[in-house]
Amino acid sequence: MRNPVILNFCIVSAILLFSSCSQKQQKEELPAIIKTTEIRQIESVLTKKYPARIKSASEVKLSFRVAGPILKVNVKEGDTVNKGDVLAQIDPRDYRVQLQATEAKYREVKSEVERITALYKKDKISANDYEKAVSGLKQISAKYEAHSNALEDTKLKAPFAGHISKIFFEQGETVDAGMPVISFYNNKEFEIIAHLPASDFLKKEDFRRFSCQSSSLPGKEWPLELRNIVSQANLNGLYPAYFSLKANARDIILPGMSAEVIIQYQTDKSPLFELPSSAIFEKSGSSEIWVFNEEDETVSAKKVKIIKVRSSGIAVVKGDFQGSEIIVSAGVHNLTEGQKVRRMPAPTKSNVGGLL
Repeated sequence: MRNPVILNFCIVSAILLFSSCSQKQQKEELPAIIKTTEIRQIESVLTKKYPARIKSASEVKLSFRVAGPILKVNVKEGDTVNKGDVLAQIDPRDYRVQLQATEAKYREVKSEVERITALYKKDKISANDYEKAVSGLKQISAKYEAHSNALEDTKLKAPFAGHISKIFFEQGETVDAGMPVISFYNNKEFEIIAHLPASDFLKKEDFRRFSCQSSSLPGKEWPLELRNIVSQANLNGLYPAYFSLKANARDIILPGMSAEVIIQYQTDKSPLFELPSSAIFEKSGSSEIWVFNEEDETVSAKKVKIIKVRSSGIAVVKGDFQGSEIIVSAGVHNLTEGQKVRRMPAPTKSNVGGLL
């Protein structure tokens, strides 16, 4: 006959063992709670900076179209002028006398042609005499117009609104036609010139965005528009690139300032993606991440190629992604392929930081 005490001990032990195994099995079957985030596609661009120079988009050296002594200069260096303002004037005396003589001859010939025309209509003179008279009128008319223009050209006018940068001749000095008298530039439109090495010139088809910064105004940046790139290198083996300033910055940018042109260009045809570096783990020498499947709440591994890891902890990677995948962002080393998981719920508005 068995001892009742021993029998009871065996029964209790069996119950405890079964309960322990059942709890362990139940615990193992509970899905792991994971923290997730969404992968984000970014542009595969590289940024490069080039030293540049700011100049006026329209900078000209103005000259008279006629010769003579300068009667007066109406502006000083640094002055701002409007379109059509008279900047300087040549003594018009000789050109006025010349025009008066031509005008008198013009009136005489015109009167004579009017008389001949009336006779020609009455068939009192030949067609040959009439044509000679008309031809003479055309010649004197052209001469009269030329001398009128010459008198008007004794005034040097501003072709557009701008600033006077340099005056080369003063009152009383004699100048020939075409000699630069005043240097003048547009104060509303600017041009930025940078010089690109051959390696970057060959990538011009990949250029995406352009901007510039002035060393005089750190932290400020203005958008640029590429006008053209000279396809022939200069003596330094560089290719001049000309940009137009798209923003209205004439109050703070001036010709002559040094600047930096910033060019962003596409470096890779395949897309790049951003994700937390904590989502990446190593397996058999490859970098991988866990992708969360919302339908069956499981995870599957996917290989990535790390391009770079920023100081902020964000990794830039390449991979076969659509750009909207949900990935595991923490605890990646404790998961297995196809494992059942449960996403950590987002903290409510009343539970700031998820502390409750």
